[in-house]
Amino acid sequence: MPRRRTLVLVPLALTLLAGCGHAPMSEKSVEEKASEEMGKQIGLAPVVDCPDDLESRAGATMDCTLSDPNGSNKEYSMTVRVVSLENGVAKLKFELDDGD
Repeated sequence: MPRRRTLVLVPLALTLLAGCGHAPMSEKSVEEKASEEMGKQIGLAPVVDCPDDLESRAGATMDCTLSDPNGSNKEYSMTVRVVSLENGVAKLKFELDDGD
């Protein structure tokens, strides 16, 4: 079973829908935040590709792919998890599959 490395826990503000709970986090905003936070940690912001919007509920997950912005063919699998949701702000955790 592959091990996962936790990369970052970061709050991400959500847009609220009146009377409907929380709107999903857009695919683009999750990709941008993941790239930004990874860039802070490794010194180079990777290209992040997620398949869809992320549900705005604690425990929601989505698998995304990271790749080198310099054009190498190497890709890494990453799981994005909503750890908590409080007052319209989601805390996200990014876990990179290190393949071990």
